Amino acid sequence: MLVAGVGRESVKGTVELAEVAASLRYDAVLVRTPSYYAAQMSSAAVLHYFRSVADRSPLPVLLYNIPRCVPYNIPIDVVAELAQHPNIIGIKDSSGSMERIRAAIEATRTAPKRTVTVTPIFEAVTGRMLTPKAETGGAFVSAVDLAGGVAQGGAPPPAPVKTRTKEVGFQVLTGSTAGLLESLESGASGAILGFAACAPQACQEVYFAWKDHDLDLAMEKQQRIVAATSRIVGELGISGIKYACDFNGYYGGRARSPLLPVSGAEKTEIEGLLAGIRN
Repeated sequence: MLVAGVGRESVKGTVELAEVAASLRYDAVLVRTPSYYAAQMSSAAVLHYFRSVADRSPLPVLLYNIPRCVPYNIPIDVVAELAQHPNIIGIKDSSGSMERIRAAIEATRTAPKRTVTVTPIFEAVTGRMLTPKAETGGAFVSAVDLAGGVAQGGAPPPAPVKTRTKEVGFQVLTGSTAGLLESLESGASGAILGFAACAPQACQEVYFAWKDHDLDLAMEKQQRIVAATSRIVGELGISGIKYACDFNGYYGGRARSPLLPVSGAEKTEIEGLLAGIRN
């Protein structure tokens, strides 16, 4: 599933980017709270903003709560109200608070359900996955290849022989790699992780072990990545993630100005942190 971050300071600007994302065949949009006038972002203003965007967006909307970057923590009661909107399908919560994850899950249990297409083993199916090669340009890259460190385009897979439908409710997703396992145990539907940009397989292994009900292995896999994600994502940020992507065989490149690249010493540190987390 491809999710485009489109949050801007106005409804108009955000919707315009959502329309661009739809034209590029994204599956959903991730929308943060406007931040420049944070002091005026009352609950009523936030409700109006997200509802207005969701009313106009051609793609389903994921709320994005990231208080360390946007000086606003979406109140749980506001999340619960927004979960009733038919075009708001979930939230990525990057607060790092397990209390918030649990509260959001509990507060949105009564949100309307929607019918989605899935594989026979309940994996997601997107419209892009079923699109003929001629319409996609033939540049499909499977999740399996990405997890294995391969980033080369190939022929799109054939349309699944069998699909089924499933009723799903509001999806609470964690943005905290360090809290991934605890979030899953608390009832989160999944995660969108910055650390997965450079180490997708390491993050995926936590999920797979948890899904297989092997909590000891899941905890071992979780502890394996805590130090790396805390330093690379939590402290070094975008520049650290980009260098980690380069080091792990993906394309990271330089961070856009005004962000500065990591230093030589920081590169060495990143390499050491990722020594046992190569894909």
